[in-house]
Amino acid sequence: MNDQIAIRRASPADGFLVEGLTRRIWAGRVSPESTVFSETPETVAAQLTKGGGAVLLDREMPVGSGRWVPVPGPSRQGLWMEVKRIGVLEAYRKRGYGELILKALEEQGREAGAEGSQLAVRHDQVRLVDFYAGLGYVLADDVELTTPNPRSPPPIGMRKRFGMNA
Repeated sequence: MNDQIAIRRASPADGFLVEGLTRRIWAGRVSPESTVFSETPETVAAQLTKGGGAVLLDREMPVGSGRWVPVPGPSRQGLWMEVKRIGVLEAYRKRGYGELILKALEEQGREAGAEGSQLAVRHDQVRLVDFYAGLGYVLADDVELTTPNPRSPPPIGMRKRFGMNA
């Protein structure tokens, strides 16, 4: 890994930065009907306030991000986290940075008392199922999203329970 790469916690003040970066990362990669394109700096800041986020930096330049929000666990029991919008700019893909962002988000969730994590893979990004499976996520058809998109086919839900030593 490049020693110029760092990751930092995102704050609500990063709403504008994270929204713009996410839009750049996802443009041309997902359907224009994705809910990512209806987000605003204010809605992103609200998510960062409720949960948290991470910004990947190359020196001082933001090149990736992800966020999470608290959600009820399976069967609406316990506190879990929903991982949202992990991505890196094209020049930084396929280097393990998505995993780095996910691990930072999971650590924040654990610090907040989350028992596990859930996420959704868009129907047009099925290749990511194997990526998340390799990081301990399993298919879960009962994942309820905080921002479902009625204009898209249902995504693929995945879940990971945090272990005592995770």
